[in-house]
Amino acid sequence: MANSCWYWSVLELRNLSYRYPGAAQPALSGIDLQLRSGECLGLLGSNGAGKTTLLSLLSGVLPAQQGEIRWQGERSLGLVPQQLAFYAGLKVRENLELFADLYRLRGNERRQRLELCIACTDLGDKLQRRSDRLSGGEQRRLNFAIGLLQPAELYLFDEATVGVDTSSRQMLLNAVEQLVAAGKSAIYTSHYLDEVERVAQRILLLHEGQVRLDLDTRQLLGDRHGLLLEWPQAAPAGLDALLARLQLQGEFQANGVHIAVLNGEQLLEITRFVQAKDGLPSLLRFGRPSLEQLYLRLNGGRL
Repeated sequence: MANSCWYWSVLELRNLSYRYPGAAQPALSGIDLQLRSGECLGLLGSNGAGKTTLLSLLSGVLPAQQGEIRWQGERSLGLVPQQLAFYAGLKVRENLELFADLYRLRGNERRQRLELCIACTDLGDKLQRRSDRLSGGEQRRLNFAIGLLQPAELYLFDEATVGVDTSSRQMLLNAVEQLVAAGKSAIYTSHYLDEVERVAQRILLLHEGQVRLDLDTRQLLGDRHGLLLEWPQAAPAGLDALLARLQLQGEFQANGVHIAVLNGEQLLEITRFVQAKDGLPSLLRFGRPSLEQLYLRLNGGRL
């Protein structure tokens, strides 16, 4: 069975650990992971959780100290880093051609990959512009294009859309989804949790260098509908009695309540209660829990 799992895995980590020189605690401790072809893993964790260390180990920036990093065949990796990684004095076209040379792209493959990366980052009208004269968002798009240009089986996206406008973000996320649909694998980390929720089929949460959660997003978020209510001051009197009568479990907060699961009839009763009271809620949200809500709860309220 283990051999069968490995056959479908692009990457496998076994007991991977890393401690920086002089550090009292390891940055990573005992990480086990299998990443399948055609899977996007959303990597989450607050600052200092170990995300950057893990990506640095996978990309070869840091040497492995303990544990194993196993690739299916040779390591085949594309990287879109958080830092801008191109030559500012070159034009956009010159940067792309230079990296195509570094990636040893030739012939039809070179032409096709250049056309694809230019199209999916909407850089066609920027090719003759010097890279240091691009806007911040355009520079991010160039960074993204260079990362996608390299043929790879696994792509690492490290805060790749920071500073990108909303429409460009959607375009770049489409590119990630197309990669995964084509059978490539991805590890995607971002503080924009709506992005992670959109592109990732699986969530890995790191906390103080250890895996706290590793779940399929459908299993994590589920299909259950919940309700979040908040008032400008305090929740109105009688709300707790109403929930007790409806046999609902509510998590009361200073000025509201969160109800994890309820049905349509219970929702109707609560809305009638709200309508009869003076002063509307400042927030009423009904639906599936978002990844951000779950993440904040699991991670102690820290992004």
